[in-house]
Amino acid sequence: MPTETPQIFHGDGRASENPADFLKSFNRAMRQQAVTLLSDKLEAYGDYLGTSSQAETWFKALSSTDKTTWAAFVAAFEKRWPPVIIAEKTKAEYERELLEHILSSTEVGKKTTMYDRECWTHVAWAAKTLQLATSAGIEQSTSMIWQVRSKLPDVVKDLLKDEEYKTWTEFTKAVTELKGNRLAEKQEQKTKQAQELTTLRADLARVQARTTPQNPIAALQNQFNKMSISATAPSNIPSTNSAFTRVPMAFNRQSQQPTYSRQQVTAQQPFVITEEAKSAVRQLINVLPHHPDTATGQMAYTTQLAQWNAKWGENTRVTQDTGYPLKPGTAAIASSECFACGTHGHNGRNCPLPMDHAERLSRKESAWRAIVSRTLGAYNRAAATPISLVINNCYEEQGGWVEELVEQQGKVDGSA
Repeated sequence: MPTETPQIFHGDGRASENPADFLKSFNRAMRQQAVTLLSDKLEAYGDYLGTSSQAETWFKALSSTDKTTWAAFVAAFEKRWPPVIIAEKTKAEYERELLEHILSSTEVGKKTTMYDRECWTHVAWAAKTLQLATSAGIEQSTSMIWQVRSKLPDVVKDLLKDEEYKTWTEFTKAVTELKGNRLAEKQEQKTKQAQELTTLRADLARVQARTTPQNPIAALQNQFNKMSISATAPSNIPSTNSAFTRVPMAFNRQSQQPTYSRQQVTAQQPFVITEEAKSAVRQLINVLPHHPDTATGQMAYTTQLAQWNAKWGENTRVTQDTGYPLKPGTAAIASSECFACGTHGHNGRNCPLPMDHAERLSRKESAWRAIVSRTLGAYNRAAATPISLVINNCYEEQGGWVEELVEQQGKVDGSA
């Protein structure tokens, strides 16, 4: 046990000393040194007073009556320097402090010091939270647990069990038992995703700022290019507003497939397929990755379109040299997919979607899919996830993927 050494006492109200603490320190020192006689303790007491200080002046002027016993001396001391009465916090103040005691996301997965020991920040937060709940007198209830839990960082809430905690002890114990390394890993992943999303938004903003608005004549020209003249479709073809969606085929669904008319479109002269052409097409596929149908994927796809238009121009024809972004949620390229809607089970010649349907693939994407299939073949067919087209909650007949010649679908789409 270390030897107690009382600090010099002045008694003038300076912030560095507390009269009650000085008296306690002096008593500990006397016990350690086995000083029990009153005369010896009083003589030693004078040695711990500042020279010519208020405390020394008071001690020298002390009457003999106040020095008859140690209890009488302590009473005279406390009369001269009364103990400070601490202002106790109310229950409402502890509850407010409990709500303001927040673990920020920047602190998650890091370490701090508590009781002179290194620990994880969420452990220190839980210890202080339980202290505040105990001081507020609510530690054995559910009061305010949901409010405090709602303010925790997302990575902490994700790892906590989805259950109701009956007491603050149970709740803070659950937080304390979370693995610090796991929290650090989750927080790092979340930070990285946020940075990637910020980068995507910045890239999209820069591309949109550089893109020159299309003039009215060019816009009309573009609309005319997308128009086609064809015979009236049979009555059993879905209307433009028919509801449909693309879904992965978990299993085959059997239904009667309706018959639709085929529209003739002028085919383009095929380009010469060489090893150099194949290599260039493969490189473009890697440069324009196919994104998933998620919020992040849609944003990345929008950025791709803006970058393509800025580089090649909105009215530029798609070739094996330009490539084109693929719509999220559609079938993998070169997987025997329909070039018109981007699903499996039929080809462009028999696509159920009308030519003017808003959800048909753009002419540019159809052209790019045809070019890739003609150049490289259906090399993705075995590995691709089958995507089915659902119209008005009815699945197409999916007895198997339709075998088709690549050049036939290219002619139907007329996109290459």
